[in-house]
Amino acid sequence: MKKAVALLLACSLLSGCGSSGLNAGQPTVTASGGVLTGTQEDGVNRFLGIPYAAPPVDDLRWRAPQPAAAWGGTRDASKFGPDCVQNGPRGAAPDTSRPASEDCLTLNVWTPANATGKLPVMVWIHGGGYMFGSGSLPNVDGTQFAKMGVVLVTLNYRLGPFGFMAHPELTAEAEYGSSGNYGILDQIAALKWVQENIAQFGGDPANVTIFGESAGAGSVNILQASPLAKGLFAKAIGESTSQFDPNAGMAGRQDLSSAEQAGVSFGKSRGANSLAEMRALPPEKILADAPFFWPFEKDNYVLPDLVWNIFAEGKQNDVPTMVGYNSDEGATLPVEFVKRDAGFEADYDRFYGTLDDPRRQASTDGVQWQMRVWAQLQARTGTQPAWSYYFDRAWPGRVADGAFHGAEIVYVFQNLDTEDQPWTDDDRALSRQMAQYWVNFARTGDPNGEGLPQWPRYNPTEPRLLRLAPGNGVIETPRPEVQAFLDRYNEARR
Repeated sequence: MKKAVALLLACSLLSGCGSSGLNAGQPTVTASGGVLTGTQEDGVNRFLGIPYAAPPVDDLRWRAPQPAAAWGGTRDASKFGPDCVQNGPRGAAPDTSRPASEDCLTLNVWTPANATGKLPVMVWIHGGGYMFGSGSLPNVDGTQFAKMGVVLVTLNYRLGPFGFMAHPELTAEAEYGSSGNYGILDQIAALKWVQENIAQFGGDPANVTIFGESAGAGSVNILQASPLAKGLFAKAIGESTSQFDPNAGMAGRQDLSSAEQAGVSFGKSRGANSLAEMRALPPEKILADAPFFWPFEKDNYVLPDLVWNIFAEGKQNDVPTMVGYNSDEGATLPVEFVKRDAGFEADYDRFYGTLDDPRRQASTDGVQWQMRVWAQLQARTGTQPAWSYYFDRAWPGRVADGAFHGAEIVYVFQNLDTEDQPWTDDDRALSRQMAQYWVNFARTGDPNGEGLPQWPRYNPTEPRLLRLAPGNGVIETPRPEVQAFLDRYNEARR
């Protein structure tokens, strides 16, 4: 018996043995909740569907995440947990081929089978407008990152009204005197789990990089601003959008009071006049035709102030920061970040008046502005450097969409083959190059490395970006006259 226990302990530290200590292909590790048995393939161990918080159901619906209960015996970690309940993109039906549940606060870990020492850790936060998405989609499979010597983590967090609804009764019952922003609190809980457990998987808790795209990038931006996330990560990467837009994207900026009133109105629209009645509703009734629920600022807890102000005053979590955007965001992100507002008609007509689809270009310009401000503020007020990129490669089978919103993800993860596209050697070379930049940044806080085109630090007085495309190189800020207009436009809105 003593010999078996010793062998199990050794396997948990090495993340390379089966639950019996003998079966290669069934790696076993001991986490804070108990023993996990994953799978091994092609030199990579996978541990999937790991609970990082208690199921947020019944009385825990609309509460800050609570600790996950320990499990008895050995937990099978060979399959993903369910997605969080959600609506589909922009009101479309959700993907019913994937199981969904309120019991969804799980994460997934990919790690080299021979992991030794302290490997860099990268934690991916998915996008989807804070309404839909998952940490288990094929395009963010972490196998290739693990093969490059990274411990890769993906996670689920509460979405839509489950993740971001505030309410006066919720504020009154919370010991911290606030409500809403539960999806961000879920992400913080997952990062705390990483701090407590990732060494058992071969990762270095002192070298964690958070990265995400779209709402995932907005989440990274919020985490970088939130005092609750201090010390939970060492580097940050944001891909396409942030919280800097003065209207906070599509939902509009709110403080706690206005968010609470929106929650009250939402409850009444569901036929519920109290929090107890809201918690008694089935999830499908809450989701049906639900309006946007996004993170909001000045909630007196997650975000004590506007993200802009936190960065402008140098109060952000000061870490190396890498951000960028795609050259045709508006092809699939038709968000009116720029409108023909009073006082700006002449400028708007000058830049967009002759276009057949002004919203497409305005959306791209708006995302560019958000990412430029992020890099600019970090470079000006932080002690740690910033880098900025411009992804400019259309998928070969979707040339008309250009480098659309989210197009870079399969390149970053080296998962091109999850999409049915006639990929070329140029695409595969670009994917390898981008993954290496991301991994270099996670290792050292600097994306540069041997065999890669030099990527200069972002300098607000002489801004340079790295164009990520075949034959890439350093470029100046695209459309600088438009960006100068957006500085004036957004200052007036802020």
